[in-house]
Order: sequence, then structure tokens, then C-alpha cells
Amino acid sequence: MRRLVFILAVLSAVGCSKSLDPGLYRVRMGTDDAFLRVGIDSLGKDTALFYRNSGHLTADTLLVALKSERGKYQLAFPDSSVVKVTLTPYEAPVFHRFADSDLYLEPKYDVGESKDVVFGRVLRGQDAEKDYTNLLMDLYYPKNDGSEARPLLMTFHGGSFLDGDKRDSSLVEWNRYFASLGYVVSSVNYRLGYRRNRDATDEAMYRALKDANAAVRFVLKRDSLRIHSGRIFASGEDAGAITALNLAYFREENFPEIIQESGDSVRVVRPPLVRGFDIRAVANLWGAVPDTAILHNADIPVISFQDRNDPVIPFETGFPFDGPVDEETNFFKSLLEEIMSWFLPDPHPFRTMYGSGEIHRILKGRGVQSELITFDEQWHDMFQGKDGDIDYPRFDIIKEQVARFFASKMETSPVSLRQDPEDEQLFVIDKSEVDICQWQVEGGVIIGKSDDTIRILLLPDAEEHSVSVSGAYTSGLTFYETIAL
Repeated sequence: MRRLVFILAVLSAVGCSKSLDPGLYRVRMGTDDAFLRVGIDSLGKDTALFYRNSGHLTADTLLVALKSERGKYQLAFPDSSVVKVTLTPYEAPVFHRFADSDLYLEPKYDVGESKDVVFGRVLRGQDAEKDYTNLLMDLYYPKNDGSEARPLLMTFHGGSFLDGDKRDSSLVEWNRYFASLGYVVSSVNYRLGYRRNRDATDEAMYRALKDANAAVRFVLKRDSLRIHSGRIFASGEDAGAITALNLAYFREENFPEIIQESGDSVRVVRPPLVRGFDIRAVANLWGAVPDTAILHNADIPVISFQDRNDPVIPFETGFPFDGPVDEETNFFKSLLEEIMSWFLPDPHPFRTMYGSGEIHRILKGRGVQSELITFDEQWHDMFQGKDGDIDYPRFDIIKEQVARFFASKMETSPVSLRQDPEDEQLFVIDKSEVDICQWQVEGGVIIGKSDDTIRILLLPDAEEHSVSVSGAYTSGLTFYETIAL
């Protein structure tokens, strides 16, 4: 063994200075790190336990005699050598565990609103001079928060890509709630409408994604909103959830190919999808994805809510509007489909969609954080009660669950305390987003420290050994990590 531990009989501390109170002292004797614990044994005699750093996590330990002469100290070692030393009381760095922050968890701010902000214009017809449609968003933001690094939440209304609006009542309350927590919220109206065929419904979905991308880029350019570009979140209901998931996971190569023919030449192209940002986490409210392959494009946490018997969006895999319904509704649904089949060759104009159950299974299998909250009411919009009004108990529960999930993903580089595998005395954190931190060692001493590392020496006679770090991120959230040794 490289560490040599001597267990010796207690040596009499002849001439021990009575001015030294019992406690731990740093020993100055050359360049080596050493410490001395002065105490009193059961017979009332002074004892001195010498701890020497030999480059290992646990100190070498010797019982020595402590002598004083004219106010100076000497250590008498078991090999009869005597060394003059300077002793100074060891003071551990100030440490306290930062209280858990309720930032982004509890409403703190009044909310300001900017309505019908134009974030883009799209050509509606052939007249490039006149026939444009404005793309609109509503902005919600905290007043007097003082933050220079606000998180951004992009929200998207439901409506099956046919209807819905950014001013839907439950969405407005959702947006105001998250703004009161400290988020800038952008509530986006994307383009709606499609004909009843696969290409048209696909185009409606991809068109909404393009508008969502444009909305994010627009908001990030507004310096007055003071948004942290690494803290972008997305949420949506129904078609809005599909858009939020696509915003996080969809990439340009996932667009279906478009064949362009010009004379004798044929060219395969894909629609451009300008990004320049990443999504931190998604709240999927009874939504789905059009292709499970996109879930392999990134490692973005998702929290999902959906009824297992959702009649609109399949919980696992299937066609939209093809879920279980009650007997009376099923009769009229079947009758409508039969009549429509007389005029339309394809009774299912939508592509197969993959709902919350399938999303959760795939992400968990990939090791990506995914939470799934399910219901069993054969209902689609979990914010809407049977009477058509907002179901407030459920609405409040879901919004608070999403707030907790988002807050836990606020940091792009969360603190994770770890021991250096090549240097057992060294403990490290990633401090890239840390504003302040404090260190603590139980059963040991700190022999070196920098902004993101600490070097320690454990005292073998201590009852417990651990390393802890606590502090606050630049976002204002707090952290605490500890490793038992």
C-alpha cells in the first residue's frame, strides 16, 4: 500500500503549549499539505494527531508529540525526528445550502401584453404587390423582473390545423400564467386550412412548422425582450402540440421530397427550414408526431398529457379522428364517412400519427427524459370540461406540472458534481452557468480550490466523509449536489 498508516501508543505531549485550544490546525513545514488535530485524551493529557497528504484521497496518520519552546512549536515523530512547525487554525470555507428557489414555479410578476405583433408576411395569391397575409403573434412578458436572461415559451393553439386562435380562452390563461412566472411567452397564429387529401394535410402541418420557426427567429431578434437564446421552450394543444414537437425535433431532411420537372430535367428538392436555435423541452398536450424517425434527431425532454382513449389523436399509433367514440357518435361518424366516400376516394386523408404513448416509449428507449401523464375518460381536450368551460382543477394541475418540468430543464449545463477519475482528490463541476457556489467537505479538509474544482484530503478518523457544493445559477435557480465517500 502506498499509504502508510501508523498506529502508535499515545505519546506524552511534554511541554505542550496550553495556548493551543483543541481543534484542527494547518501545519506549515515546507511545501507539503499537513494538518494537526490537537485534543485531550481520557486522562486529561494533550494529544496531537498528524495528517499528511501523500497524494491520495485519505491522509496518512501519525500520533506525534507536540512541544512548545518560547511560543514556537515542534513535532516529535515516532522515528525520533523533531521538526519545527508553524500552526494556524484551519477554517473551513463558509458554506450554507442555498434554499430551493421558487423562481419559475410561483407567480411573481405582473404581466404585460402586446397583441397582434406582425412577425412575418406570406404571399396569399399571385399578386406579389398586394396579396399578402400578415402572420401574427401575441406577446406576454413579466413586468419589472430585472432579468437579463429570460426564458422564452412558444405556445401554439389547437384546432386540427383548420381553426383555433391564439386568443382561445385556456391558451390566454396559460400564457399569462407562464409570463407571471418569468417567461416571455410568444403565442403564435400559424396558417390554417387544407383540402381533404394526404398532400394537403401534410402541407398544412409543414406550413405551421415553417411559421413557428419564423416566429422563434423573430422573437430572438428583439433585444428589448431580453431572452436567453439557450432557454427556449415550446408547448401546444392538439395541432399546436404537433407543431411544438415538430419545432423541437423536425429537421429539413425530414420534409418529404418534392419532384420538380422542367423540360427533360427532373430535380428533387426539399423546402428550406431555417433554424438557428434549439428547444430545451416540450409540453405535449394531447399531440403527436408525423414520423417517429424525427425523435432520433435530438435529445429534447418531453412531458406529455393525453387520454388513452383519445377519439381525435391516437394515443399510440393510428389515423386522426379514428379513435373510440360513444355509440351515438359512432353512428353519425360512420354515416358521414360513408357519404364522403361516395365523393372522395381516400376516407383517411391524414397520414398515420404517433401519439403520446408511442413518443414516450421511443424517448425512454433512447434514454431521453420523458414524462407521461394519462387519463381514461375517452376525451380529447383535457382543458375543456363536459360543459364546454375550462376544467380548472385539471388545467391548474397540468400547468403546474409543466412549470416544474420546464424549471428543471432551465439550465443548458446543469451542475453535476463528479470525482476526477484520474485524480481521486479532485472534485469537479461544470460552472458555465453558475453565478455563485460554495463548497463543503465533511470529515476532511480543503487543500485547493478554483471556480469549478476542489481538492480535498479526508481524515480517516472522521465518522462521515462527503463532498457537497451549493449555489445559484445565472438564471436565479439554485442547486445542491453531494457525494458520500
